[in-house]
Amino acid sequence: MRGSGAADPAPKPQSAGYATHLLLAAAGDLRLRPLRTGDPHAWRDAAIVVAVEEALRGGDADGISALAAGFGALLRTVPAEGPGGLAAVGVGIAERRRRGAFSTPAGLAAVLAAHALPTVPGDGAGPPSVVDPACGPGALLVAGFERLLALGVPAAAALAALHGADADPAAVAVCRAALLVRARAAGLTPDPDDVARRIVVGDALMGPSPRCPGQGLAWHEAFPAVLAVPHAPEEPVTGWRGGFGAVLANPPWERLKVTRKDWDGAPPASLRADLAAGARTLRDAGRHPLTGAGELNAYLPFVETCWRLLAPDGRAGIVVPAGIASDRSSSALLRALLDAGALERLHLLDPPEPLFDGVSRRMGVAVVVLGAGPHGTRPERVAQVCVGVVDPGDVPAERTWRLDGDVLRLVNPNSTTAPLFGGVRDAEIVTAVHRRHPILVRRDANGTVVDNPWDLRLVTPLHMTRDARHFAPRPGPGLLPLWEAKHAGLLDHHGGGTPPHRYWVPEDIVRGRFGDLIGRGWLAGYRNVTTTDSARTLLPTALPVAAVGNSLPLLSAPRLPLLLAVLASLPVDYLVRQKHAGANLNFFKLEQVPVPPPSAYDVPAPWAPGRTIDRWVLDRLAAAHAWDDDLAGFAAELGLPGVPAGPAGPAEARAEARAEARADLDAVNALLLGMSRADLERVLATFGALAAREERTVGRYVTAERELSAYDHLLGGSGRTVCA
Repeated sequence: MRGSGAADPAPKPQSAGYATHLLLAAAGDLRLRPLRTGDPHAWRDAAIVVAVEEALRGGDADGISALAAGFGALLRTVPAEGPGGLAAVGVGIAERRRRGAFSTPAGLAAVLAAHALPTVPGDGAGPPSVVDPACGPGALLVAGFERLLALGVPAAAALAALHGADADPAAVAVCRAALLVRARAAGLTPDPDDVARRIVVGDALMGPSPRCPGQGLAWHEAFPAVLAVPHAPEEPVTGWRGGFGAVLANPPWERLKVTRKDWDGAPPASLRADLAAGARTLRDAGRHPLTGAGELNAYLPFVETCWRLLAPDGRAGIVVPAGIASDRSSSALLRALLDAGALERLHLLDPPEPLFDGVSRRMGVAVVVLGAGPHGTRPERVAQVCVGVVDPGDVPAERTWRLDGDVLRLVNPNSTTAPLFGGVRDAEIVTAVHRRHPILVRRDANGTVVDNPWDLRLVTPLHMTRDARHFAPRPGPGLLPLWEAKHAGLLDHHGGGTPPHRYWVPEDIVRGRFGDLIGRGWLAGYRNVTTTDSARTLLPTALPVAAVGNSLPLLSAPRLPLLLAVLASLPVDYLVRQKHAGANLNFFKLEQVPVPPPSAYDVPAPWAPGRTIDRWVLDRLAAAHAWDDDLAGFAAELGLPGVPAGPAGPAEARAEARAEARADLDAVNALLLGMSRADLERVLATFGALAAREERTVGRYVTAERELSAYDHLLGGSGRTVCA
């Protein structure tokens, strides 16, 4: 896109390039000449502010709308001198990510506004005060204004109710302009200075409060009529008195650390120190006791701030990563919200298209609705949760279930993160299994192991970055291949469908790291890069003695083959899915999966006279696993005379035999978990991607047919459960 002085005509105001046109036209302003040879990002930001001023002065409402809608895209460019004038040059996504500038789509913004502002008081006191603590270019505040108008609030009162803050001056300039333009469209002649007093520049997380030190926005000083109200209830952590009636937020989702790849390996010199200093402030100032710990992601302290900004009867509509439900870093906040009766709704979205420009659809998104501030009387409320919401404005009631602290502590007792049931039926099945069986590893509040029936432990593999100095690009004497998650599949160490190994590692390094495991002649691990959108989520496999990367965590247990057969079963995969969101299946999630203890497999198998369930399961594991000569140690531990050759015949016959053996493993583990046939039917129905793949390739859901047939065979067709 060419700037002033170019021959290209200006794009139409409704076009996607209009914001860039306005930016480049402003970048040539004489006032910005000193910035042309300095920081191009500073030049771009200053040009955005000038473009806003010019559009307001010229009454260009379309221009303001274009700048607001395209703000995130503008941060991916900088103006630069070119032979034909100024041009917008792409600079990647790093600066946009650093600022968290991913504007909320209008439809989602309207949903959040409806959650936070379902009604307005009928006592004549006026509309509730509304705030967005990370307002960016203003999408949520505009939605809040529209919502108040729809509720019958006069335009002047609706505008006066709006407040906002953002650390980015350019974003604040756009936000102010967007509100002025919308107010003019509603028939007002708004005072820009009045809007500027309520939409302020400042870091919403770092500032001081009456009880906590800090450097940044002092909320109670910026908005004393809301947060410094004499005799109003005092928020116990910050000391703010009063609170906003409604909070709307789509805060930054970025970790407070430098990701070098975002900056093409060369981040700004001061950025690392600046982010580290900000993280220390968040941890030390005391304003975020629930989220200000560990490796910080900005969205969590923002959610905590949103809660503390609320009046006792205030409401909030917030959009954040789905990890707020399942990540360990969010567990203290989630537990506090539940215990306080503040969490009203938690909706995990699964839209058909990406919600945010430049963000993969695989990035989980959650809508959080709060119905009370942290001070005042605790409401009697149980949170309503729905997973897999396609349209955030149309949440299916039949898939909504109730979450309270008791369910949290039953299903995820170590982390107290939220389970992710697909509906009421899943909640019934999973909680029943948890009441029948122990989890793999139970820990106390200090993280100390207090129960571990399988004597399971995780062994950390080689780190792909920190240990890269040991990696060789080609095989050679004394080198072992490096297995990564993408090489492995379900009970198939070559099942990832990926080209050969990229790296080889000296054998002495491998033995030094995995020495006690190598003694048994094989390894076992599972892919931790996985999602619930995939055909299967938990993908364990036996591995040869080799180097292993950190995307394939290793497992150790005295009865490891039997445990491998349990973890590879579809019913256990189903239980894992009720705890997992995002793309990383952390070990703390796997630890909290309920499985029968080893002793449950040491009893006679009713369907195989003279044999124990353990022996029968290991035989089926041998038939289900893919084999080659590298797994001789695994074969020896299973008591096999050698590495199985597998059934004779074409590949299709061999694949069918393995699939039937997997179905037997699935059926026996469903029985021992206490699942009825109807339970198993529900479990199978939740694997939509698996069903779709099989219906596409063979015309029917063959896994379901095999497993239900195997289940019926083990019970002699009775359909009863093995254990109560």
